[in-house]
Amino acid sequence: MTYVKTSQFVPEKGEAWMVYELDDQGAILRFVTYLTGTGEATRTSKPVVKRLYRPELCQPSTPEEFQKLWDTPGARDSGQVRS
Repeated sequence: MTYVKTSQFVPEKGEAWMVYELDDQGAILRFVTYLTGTGEATRTSKPVVKRLYRPELCQPSTPEEFQKLWDTPGARDSGQVRS
């Protein structure tokens, strides 16, 4: 497993961090989006997008960081389903 993260600014909510869990071939298994300004977290366990477009632009992450955000109290599931 590989863990990477990237972020973008969201007006009035702060930085949105997306932390990805990838398999050994680089396919996205699941990811969590965390908004720093509000503490909101959204879990996506069956992502529609299967691969990161430019993974070299992501920063490294850790399994511990991913799990901490995945287990954020009050986190909601995205409801996306894999086709």
